Amino acid sequence: MSALYTVEEIRKIVERDEGQFLEFKSLWDLSADPPRVLDRREVRDFIAEQVAAFANADGGTLVLGVSDDGEITGHGYPEEAVREFFAVPERRLRPAVRVECQAAEVEGRAVLLISVPNHPEAVMVDGDGFPYRVGDRVVKEPQ
Repeated sequence: MSALYTVEEIRKIVERDEGQFLEFKSLWDLSADPPRVLDRREVRDFIAEQVAAFANADGGTLVLGVSDDGEITGHGYPEEAVREFFAVPERRLRPAVRVECQAAEVEGRAVLLISVPNHPEAVMVDGDGFPYRVGDRVVKEPQ
């Protein structure tokens, strides 16, 4: 995995507000006591939906390990899970979407970044329709 961003650039990204081109996702279930990492399947589903939505709009960046308010929360997944997460755009989307991925450490916490280009064809999440990005939301069109 090549470095898309420097640590300083990542800090600047997380200072921005989510919107058409930027989405944050904390990877912790804070309702659990003590907090625990989200189920891997839930994370893979989220990645598939967000990447397809960005690809069907004008592209964007997904930052995992950061809460909606920009707090860097990190993640607690092993390297094998991170590889699974980064493989989602090619495995779960039709047509497959080539993204650029980066694992980085910011303020002592591990974050994951996925940079998504605009895609020339409509991208579908296998069995779940065609999501696309409108502002800071994902809207789904049926298959």
